[in-house]
Amino acid sequence: MSAAPAATPAAGPAVQPPRFDAPAYRDAYSRINGLVIVGEGMADRHFRRLAELLPDQRDELLRLGAMEARHARDFVGCGRQLRVRPDSPLARRLLDPLHRQFREADQQGDLVSCLVIQCLIIECFAVAAYRLYLPVADAYARPITEAVIADEAEHLNFGEQWLRPRFQAVAAQVEACAARSLPAALAMLTALDADLRTIGIDPQELVAEFVVEFQASLQAIGYGEPAARQLVTRLTARALSRGATLS
Repeated sequence: MSAAPAATPAAGPAVQPPRFDAPAYRDAYSRINGLVIVGEGMADRHFRRLAELLPDQRDELLRLGAMEARHARDFVGCGRQLRVRPDSPLARRLLDPLHRQFREADQQGDLVSCLVIQCLIIECFAVAAYRLYLPVADAYARPITEAVIADEAEHLNFGEQWLRPRFQAVAAQVEACAARSLPAALAMLTALDADLRTIGIDPQELVAEFVVEFQASLQAIGYGEPAARQLVTRLTARALSRGATLS
């Protein structure tokens, strides 16, 4: 599945294979590692809150949250292996818009948006990022990343399974939430464009992979393929045009 040209960022500098011992690599990795660690911790908190909102699914949601907490610990180890200190303050600033949207949806009793933000948008973003990181990861991080990718698929599946039987009732909320949250997700890529390239990830490919993952999730909850493709292409293009354009 592919996105329309309008949703594709302009070409940037070619991505070079990473040198794990290079100062530039370790500097860039500190910011990427921080985003991953803080993001996994945020996901843990989101799933624990969802466990309170969906008491009949409490045990499963707590299990998913515990997986996210374990991911955070594992990626702390990845940074230590490279003698890198994660830039957590930057990560918190970059992730705050999505976390704030989750909290606001929670306060408004909008469970659908909470699920879309965490179980669709954030998880699609994570799966896309980890898949592109895997081929360029160092030997220590590679098996950890492989295991995390498998776990994140379960998290995606939970949101899809909950939303699918309710699709007709929640489709408008899904679209409205995605329109609000996609700009926040893509803005993180803008902020880390150069760092992504330094560790071996092409930001354009990351956007394209996210589009594929998000379209697949939309289809899983009930959208037909043409409708899902048109929706994700339109929302991604709109988000990029609002200031999330990559170099």
